[in-house]
Formats: sequence, structure tokens, C-alpha cells
Amino acid sequence: MKKLIVTSVSLIIFFIIVLTLDSCKTSSFSKTFLVPADITIPQHIQSVGILNRSLPDKQGLVMNILEGFITGESIMADRESSISALRGAVSTLNFNPRFKAVSMEGEDLRGTGTKQFPAPLDWNIVDQLCKKYNVDAIVSLETFDSDIMLSRDTKEQISKKEGRDVKYLEYFANLNIRASAGWRFYDNVKKQMIDEQVFVDEKGFSGRGLSPEEALSKLPPKRRALNDAGMFSGEMLAFRISPKWLNASRYYYTKARKEEIFKYAKRYVKSDQWKTAADTWLPLTNSPDRKIAGRACHNMAVAEEMQGNLNEAIKWATEAYVKHNLKRSRSYLNELNRRLKDQSRLKEQMEGKEGENENPNGNGKGNDNGSNSGGGVGGRK
Repeated sequence: MKKLIVTSVSLIIFFIIVLTLDSCKTSSFSKTFLVPADITIPQHIQSVGILNRSLPDKQGLVMNILEGFITGESIMADRESSISALRGAVSTLNFNPRFKAVSMEGEDLRGTGTKQFPAPLDWNIVDQLCKKYNVDAIVSLETFDSDIMLSRDTKEQISKKEGRDVKYLEYFANLNIRASAGWRFYDNVKKQMIDEQVFVDEKGFSGRGLSPEEALSKLPPKRRALNDAGMFSGEMLAFRISPKWLNASRYYYTKARKEEIFKYAKRYVKSDQWKTAADTWLPLTNSPDRKIAGRACHNMAVAEEMQGNLNEAIKWATEAYVKHNLKRSRSYLNELNRRLKDQSRLKEQMEGKEGENENPNGNGKGNDNGSNSGGGVGGRK
């Protein structure tokens, strides 16, 4: 039995060493790609106004204040959170390349102040606001409601002190935040409501200490937690209607047996010279050594993707996985196929925006509005 346990442990250690050595033969980097929005907004809409209509009228305001006293929630906290939602939507939309977003924060249009949607905005009001702010449509925060739950608990603990067990009480505090935000999208050109969506954000925080006060001090302020939830809602709304920049990780091989060319090509990758790196890897794709050929094919796929040639990248990744049995290339191949599938939707959403399709952070250009079907770096074999 002891021998069996020792053997099992040895095998585990062996596999860990193998995985570690294999990972040392690759290098990774991050790349920012433009990915399509959840829904496609008509091209006649190029600018949007972001409106807060979630605040209650006078009667609802009284009910909100009473609810705040009863539940222990911060009075008027939802007002601050809804403003954070507006600002989150405006900043995220303006960071992404699809829309110009304008804040309508100064407007005072009231809703229910609850999770219940109010009646849709009158189109005369929509038209007046669009003309005032020079926008094509209005994205309105119609509902915003939050729930705060604070609970406390104690637990008897045991610690060692001078060789003997010492019992003491440990105090716990738990804060749970649930925020619900409902948005509507009003197309003023076609006079249509083209989207209605509710986003729910739930977060939990915990604190512990030797006193109730210490446990509570480990929790974030309620207002800050609610404002973060509001900001999150605005960001989610922006991601729903606008293509967004998404950071992804890629890896390539830097070693393969005694083949030194992989090491040299790494320098070209570091300096973003993907064509030169691909020209270096290309001859190795015909190597009689399947490991060398497979890794070279995988690297060629990465080089083609970095230059916007998704179809060529898929061909090389398929060769690495199918022909040379490079199992790690399978997940990369799935990712490339997903990106290719997204291209037609992204092209439709970004029509007429080619000149703006560049990451504002400078982390690579978003050459994602199409892919070359052939004639990639170095050509095919």
C-alpha cells in the first residue's frame, strides 16, 4: 500500500514537471480585439443621449425615504447610483468606436423609483430632447432599485497559547448588494423602441474581527458598493449596444528540440514584426519532426491572426492540431473559428467606421472587419 502511494505521488510530480517544462517552451502576450455587440443597432443611429428617468416622482420619493428608514438603506442612495449608471454608460460608449454618447444628466424626467417600468416616453419629448442635444436616439435608464442586506454572526474559535487551548469569539459581518437597472432604447429617426433590457448586479462582501466594530470596519461603505453597482449597469448597457474592445491572451512556441530558429523569431515577435517572424517559421512547417512542424504551424496561425488574416490562421491552426496532433492548438482553433463567425456581425455594426476601428490604448489595431481568404504571410505550402 505504501509503495502504491509513493508511486502515485511520483507520477503526479512527474506530470507537474512535464507541464512546467512545456510551458517554458512558450511565451504569451495580450492583444486587444474588437468584438461585436450583443445586438445590432441600425446604422442611421450614430449618436445617443443617455437619460436618467429612474428617479421617483414626489409621491414615490416619500415612499423611498420611508423604505430607506425601514430597511436601513442609505436615503437617496439610488439617486447617486443611477447617476453612476449614466456616467458608466457615457464613458464606456465613448471609449468604444461605435457611438458618440452625450449625457442628459441635467434633465428631470421622473419614473416609478422602483423595479417597475414606467410608461414609455412620449415621442414628442424624445424628439425635443434629441434636437436639444443633437443626437439620433435616447438610451434611458427607466428603473433603478437596490437592496442592501447586512447580517452578523459569531463563531467560537480555539487558538493555542502557551501550550493550551484558548477559546474566543470571532465576529463576522456580511454585506450583500443587489441592484436592478432597466434600460430602454428610443430610436427617434424611426420612432421605435428597439430595445428594453434589465441588468442585475449582485455582490457580496464579508468582514471578520475580534469585535463587531472590527468586523464591520472590514466592509466597504454601502454608498460606494451601490455606486459601483450603478457603474457596472452602465457598462453592461454599453457592451450590449456597442462593439467593445476585449483583451485576449495568445501564446506561441519559442523552443522545439534543438531548433534555434524559434529563439531567433522571438525577437521579431517582441518588436511586433509578425511578417518577418512568419517568414522565419515557414520553412519549419515542412520539418520531418512532427513536434517542430506542429509548433511552427501553430506560430504561423498566430502570425496570420495578428495581421488580420483569420482564414489563413484557421488553416495553420487546423494543420497544427489535425496533422501534427498538437493538442494545445485545439482550443486556439475554436477561438479563431468563433472570431471568424463574429466578423459578419461586427462588419454590419461598424459599417462606415473603418477609420475609427483602432484601439485608443494603442494596443494593436482592430483589423477585424473582415479577413483575407488566402495569400497570407509566406503563402501556403
